[in-house]
Amino acid sequence: MGTERETTKQRTGAAAARFLRTAKLCRIRDVEQLLAVSALVRDLSALIHALQKERGASSIYLGSSGTRFGEDRARWQADAKALEAVVRSRLGLVDEQLDRLSSGAQFYSRVAMALHALDGLPALRGQVSSLALVPQDSVKAFTDIVGHLLSVVFEAADIAAEPAISRALVALFNVMQGKEFAGQERATASAGFSRGHFDGAEHARLAHLIDAQNRAFRIFAEFAEPAHAAAFRTALADPAVAEVERMRAVALSDEARHGELSGITPEIWFEQVTRRMELLKTVEDRLTEDLRRLCEVKLAQARADLEQADTGGPDAVMPVAMVLVDADPALAGQDGAGLYAPDGLRPKLMRSVLDVMQAQSQRLRDVSLELETTKAALNERKVIDRAKGLLMSTRNLSEEEAYKLIRKTAMNQNKRIIEVAEAILSMSDILRGVTAGGGAGGGTAGG
Repeated sequence: MGTERETTKQRTGAAAARFLRTAKLCRIRDVEQLLAVSALVRDLSALIHALQKERGASSIYLGSSGTRFGEDRARWQADAKALEAVVRSRLGLVDEQLDRLSSGAQFYSRVAMALHALDGLPALRGQVSSLALVPQDSVKAFTDIVGHLLSVVFEAADIAAEPAISRALVALFNVMQGKEFAGQERATASAGFSRGHFDGAEHARLAHLIDAQNRAFRIFAEFAEPAHAAAFRTALADPAVAEVERMRAVALSDEARHGELSGITPEIWFEQVTRRMELLKTVEDRLTEDLRRLCEVKLAQARADLEQADTGGPDAVMPVAMVLVDADPALAGQDGAGLYAPDGLRPKLMRSVLDVMQAQSQRLRDVSLELETTKAALNERKVIDRAKGLLMSTRNLSEEEAYKLIRKTAMNQNKRIIEVAEAILSMSDILRGVTAGGGAGGGTAGG
């Protein structure tokens, strides 16, 4: 009987040892995959930075009708093309190294969408070269591409199984996100400075982008290591940052709508904002390099744990980290409720990581929706302006009278103003024909 119990104990111990070894092998594989992802993130960071420069130069090029930033645009376009080739090559390597990353369906989907977006770059560049786009549409197109690339970085943070690596990726993503909003600000204001004035829509857009930057940098500060937070504060102490703040105030002033820009040219604006973005890039580069080192350290630790398990026998143990879901929502607000984290990650921070992942995903959707809404508003304004112009020419109305007529018709018919404007434009030939006919008829009567 005792021999049977001993045999059962030995079998159980052997099975436990096998499962423990398998768990450690899985951890090694996970960290190896994250190391591969960290290399991809580094290359994506470089490509995004180049596309941000090309976007800003393209905005000035279009805003000045092709008279400014032609050479700069060509240079940064060449840089972006070279870095795009690096990213495409890296993706081929990562595809082999990840070996069907567990829980990576969304990651692979984001990569596929990013590649599809990059395929649209040649056509976009051709439209900019031929001045076939307005600056706002060019900014929107480049921003969509950058957004797809940033989504890959976001998904990388979402799949990270190591708490320390997850924190590092969240901090890195928010620096990249904040810098992207800064790049959009640079391109948006560049167009206004190129034209010599700003409108209300641009004011609203700039205010939104400044607020979005501040939000991203606040989240970065929450998850960053102290050394990284200090490097960020040092970067923003540069005089160029204060100069950007001054020029922002000018761009957002009421005087800017009437061309009072205090002598600020698009070249001056672009130079100072680019300096600020380069400072942010130094922080971003440090984060990507430290992320790689962290992955290497964690990989070395995982391999050492495996070696210890192989030599330590079935009694060897490994740390455990679990996130437990409590059925009682009232416990959600209690620090540590439903969470067990003996690896040193504070329960509050574990919950914060999950919350930030969800919040960032929502922000990406919100930014895309906001851009679509802005473009739709601009297009609607163009249609309404064309309808007003048609009424002014065919009905001999002032601009204010034409708009009041459109608005009154919309109210009477319970329709939106844009719908009435589109209907007026659809009858443009009839309206012009009536005007011409009226003129001819009047001549006959007079004769």
